[in-house]
Amino acid sequence: MMARKREFPKGIGFALCLVGSSFLGLMYPDFLLGREWFDGQFISNLATICIFFFIGRAINLTGLVDALKQPSTVLLIQSCIFLVPWACAFGLMQFGFLQQVQVGWFFLLVLPTTVSSCVVYSKLAGGNGEFALTHSFLSNLLAPLLLPILFASFISSSVKFAWSIYPQIFILILLPLLLGIGSRYFPFVWTKEPRKGEAMVPPFCILVLSYLAFARGSSGGMFQLGWDELIISLLVCWTGMSALAWLAGRVISKDKGIRVSAYFIISQKSLATGIPLAFAIIANVNDSLLASIIVPITAYHLFQLLMGSLLVAWMNSGKVKE
Repeated sequence: MMARKREFPKGIGFALCLVGSSFLGLMYPDFLLGREWFDGQFISNLATICIFFFIGRAINLTGLVDALKQPSTVLLIQSCIFLVPWACAFGLMQFGFLQQVQVGWFFLLVLPTTVSSCVVYSKLAGGNGEFALTHSFLSNLLAPLLLPILFASFISSSVKFAWSIYPQIFILILLPLLLGIGSRYFPFVWTKEPRKGEAMVPPFCILVLSYLAFARGSSGGMFQLGWDELIISLLVCWTGMSALAWLAGRVISKDKGIRVSAYFIISQKSLATGIPLAFAIIANVNDSLLASIIVPITAYHLFQLLMGSLLVAWMNSGKVKE
């Protein structure tokens, strides 16, 4: 087994906590941010470092080499996660079908796969859990390198934006991730195998970042878009990613287990990686832009949990054709 992400809190409990932290940030932004002793930027940086360090602690690299022995499959899946959604969104924007103010949805489309729910749903629906775990993990390794360049095209006319934040990405994300992975092979304080309580650290930090994002966004025009536009954009993004995932699965393999796993790998988007990446890229300079990113990520995460549960039930009902 390549990772122990199955211990990551999932389902309705974490979703309710996420809604609660978002609501607190929106309704009571000054509870923490308004206090002189509270440094929001330091706390967000610390939370981001903790998330990726303990994600690294939960990773075992055993299955990665085997996956890389099938480069065509890796290339197709990772392209469908990152490049194809980016190309579609960028093309629609160039032809005037999408507006640049919808930048949060562009950010969402180029996020990596959420590992925990992807693996869980794949297994429950009769898919290949190891296949889902390997490729979702790989997408999370690629995300800090690819996302700044892909996202820069939507908010900046110059690629300098992407290059300028790579030192921040390295310090806050890549270095903690590598240290977390290395700590399993060169332990100092920790044991080689992750302790049970460590799995609770990333979700707790995500809730902290969610509160800070909504607190900062409450004064930055977080809900300038109407609820109808939010719902329509959510449905369009989920339907588009689901269609792409279904088509890619049929190209990748004739095996039903692989197809099921490919669907969840491509259609799911990671809140755990998306929120800290948003903080790392936007930093402390643009609260309204940060808010326009966090809202789609949060909404999509809750929606994909709901739809994933419904799809698993449908796939297990015997009505799905091979």
